[in-house]
Amino acid sequence: MVSAIIRIVLLTSALALAIGAPQLRAEPATPIKGTAYVTSWFGGVVSVIDLASGALKKKIPVGIHNHNVTLRPDQKQAWVTNNNAGTLSIIDTQANSVIKALPTGKGPRHIFFSADGKEAYVTNEFDDRVEIFDAQAGASLGVVKVGAMPHFALASGDRLFVSNFGGGDVTVLSRAKRQALATIAVGTGPLGQGATKDGKRVYVACHNANLVAVIDAESLQRIADIETDAGPVQVTVAPNQTFAYVANDGAGTVQKIDLAVNKVIKTISIAPDAGSHGVGFAGDGRWLLITNTGANSLSIFDTQTDEIVKTIFVPTAPEGVAVRR
Repeated sequence: MVSAIIRIVLLTSALALAIGAPQLRAEPATPIKGTAYVTSWFGGVVSVIDLASGALKKKIPVGIHNHNVTLRPDQKQAWVTNNNAGTLSIIDTQANSVIKALPTGKGPRHIFFSADGKEAYVTNEFDDRVEIFDAQAGASLGVVKVGAMPHFALASGDRLFVSNFGGGDVTVLSRAKRQALATIAVGTGPLGQGATKDGKRVYVACHNANLVAVIDAESLQRIADIETDAGPVQVTVAPNQTFAYVANDGAGTVQKIDLAVNKVIKTISIAPDAGSHGVGFAGDGRWLLITNTGANSLSIFDTQTDEIVKTIFVPTAPEGVAVRR
């Protein structure tokens, strides 16, 4: 009788698990290639992930509260912002080890490289400034004051667009003159930005306003708002220049934007508490990578179907992601 009861309990438990378990999708026919570098806000490391196997290849110790990682255009280095340490960690992507630590201002958040790889722009959110670095020598070239709590700097042509989280606006700088050209109101809590390759449009994720603001980069005017789910953090234009994807940490969703009409055309749910945060692409845009700060995971989407094809668990509170080909 006891053994029969045990068998019934085990069978019932197995059935419950089977019903509740997510259905696994078959591995995609087109392989996912490349190496992902993922920050860890509470882990003090950058995780090096082989995207083909999903294996954690290495943990690279960096600074306190590392927020963002960006690859230099030649992909030989990955630069990491350590928010509470006030430093940048420079990783040699061949050896996957830190080769230099650079001091910067208070609260470094994001790094953006010029297209030619000569300059790097670092936002210092507690100094209300952007520090400019020689990206080859790793030496400071000076600082430029911007708005309140700058978060993300984006270089497009000769202009640098800086989202100011505390000011609800974007400061536009001349890269050559290191001077402000304009201040554009966009909505409360602007964070990440994306731009088209032709430099005509800049998109700004306004976290507290639940929208993506669209800026005409030539006239420097805000020309449209795109409503999103709660808490948009990062918006990135896909390599095909037709769509953009925005990660919403307040809703745990990713939304696909049709750039021709400036509207969300698809919402992809990850989990309500996923804290969907950073955005990156692999395979020339075939694969979309999203960091989930609340779920300690990296979601990989097939942009042809907009479905998750792989979930990789990474160390604590991942925020930034960059992909080396």
